[in-house]
Amino acid sequence: MRISERMIKDVVTISRNDTLETAMKTMRDKGIRHMPVVDGGKLTGLLSLSDVRRAMPSQVSTLDVREATYLFDRVKVKDALPEHQKLITIASDDFIEEAALLMRSYKIGSLPVVDAGGALVGIVTESNIFDAFVELLGVRSTGSRLTVEMNNKPGTLAELTEIITKFDVNIARIAMFPPTDSTTYEAVIRLDTGDIDPIVEMLRLHGFKVLSAKSYAR
Repeated sequence: MRISERMIKDVVTISRNDTLETAMKTMRDKGIRHMPVVDGGKLTGLLSLSDVRRAMPSQVSTLDVREATYLFDRVKVKDALPEHQKLITIASDDFIEEAALLMRSYKIGSLPVVDAGGALVGIVTESNIFDAFVELLGVRSTGSRLTVEMNNKPGTLAELTEIITKFDVNIARIAMFPPTDSTTYEAVIRLDTGDIDPIVEMLRLHGFKVLSAKSYAR
């Protein structure tokens, strides 16, 4: 799955010279926590809600509304951006798992998507990653779900799928999970059928350990 299939294309942005008050209001109104900073058509930073909160004058709680607004209007977005901020970006034709790995590695909640010239074309967030994960595993699909423990050796997956296809059943999804030891791993299989008892029985007859089997109503 490509980033272009999951990214937010209509990105809310802000300029370095906009005020912190503008940033706060935009984030609140749009319900967002990250906002790319764009100047001259190029991405120059990424402002987070935590950046905004850190940049708020510490004495604001002792001020009245007019005084607080006055202070916010004097603080610019550029003043709230982390010093020497390292921008982590991704391209629209990269894969969604690459975005997940980057976000996990750098402990960030979003990634600006840029083209070859550095222009912003979208943004991908944690929510986009979660949605993609749900779709890849077919969580909202009807049919059935099998979890099978398999030997960690060549040909095992082919044997399993061959057994299933003999029942004229469509395999909608397969997710392979790393081995917990050196000999076995788990396969989560989504089938386009609710009648899985015969399949489970046949798998067990062929030596497969079915850890769970659940049907979902249509």
